[in-house]
Amino acid sequence: MKKIIIILFFLLIFSGSVYAQTLTPSPAQSLITPTKSQEQIDTETLKEKVASKVAELREKNNKAVSGYISEKSDSQVKIKRAGNEEYLVRIDKDLTKFYQIAGTQKKEVNYATFKKDSYILVEGVINEKEVDANALYLDEEFFVASGMVTEVNSDEFYIRVAGNDKENYTLDVETFTKEDMVNIKTLALEKIGFSKIKEGDTIHFIAKQGLEKEPNRFPAQRILIIPQEYFIK
Repeated sequence: MKKIIIILFFLLIFSGSVYAQTLTPSPAQSLITPTKSQEQIDTETLKEKVASKVAELREKNNKAVSGYISEKSDSQVKIKRAGNEEYLVRIDKDLTKFYQIAGTQKKEVNYATFKKDSYILVEGVINEKEVDANALYLDEEFFVASGMVTEVNSDEFYIRVAGNDKENYTLDVETFTKEDMVNIKTLALEKIGFSKIKEGDTIHFIAKQGLEKEPNRFPAQRILIIPQEYFIK
């Protein structure tokens, strides 16, 4: 009886040892990681070459168009130009870059920065009225015109102008407005204050669009005055 018990005891120990060896992986086996097949490597290499070639071709055929955003989605925007001319701009999440212009500098921003009615410049491959965008630039549009001063309001600091293009403009002279006048004797430019501007003077001005308080009323960025005396000397 004792012999039978001893034999069973050793059999249990032996079978447990074999079972443990079967289930426990060796250290070498646990360190093995899957490797990419040659086919996978070739496919990834081909994708990289195609993406590089597409980027090269898009850069080579790069052109530009500008306008105001009229519609925006995750993959495209529509921009409207003067005369209601529209362009469809396609966005590539891997290739398209986004920038904001500030003076002479540009900084990279994200797509969410671009809002409806923003003025933008688009660089990319243009096919009729569609653009595959390489880059979008959030910019400011400036308006340049000239004419004759017809009214100077020193209480509210605005100037009314009869434009050479037959339009009438109202210019708000702000603290940031740069004001210059031509010296009729030396023809040099001199900085002036608002009080130097008179009705009948010729004016050239730069204004920022998109900030109109009312139609044809702009905050003036810069004005250049040619006194009326210059033309009657």
